[in-house]
Amino acid sequence: MLCSDCQSGYHAPYDRFDRLATNPAGPTYLMRCKQCGALWNETSGMPVLLTRIEARWLYSLARI
Repeated sequence: MLCSDCQSGYHAPYDRFDRLATNPAGPTYLMRCKQCGALWNETSGMPVLLTRIEARWLYSLARI
């Protein structure tokens, strides 16, 4: 279940996220909310909420 911050999207304060992995082909970053564990794909565009399966596919080396 998403926390109230993640329900409204990926936004500040950004210190509530941990960076789990980097995809140098992007570059993109796999971020995890410290409050609810939601996984976000941070890109130069709009960040996207990911499922665990999507995150494993995009960041195959990350321990998710």
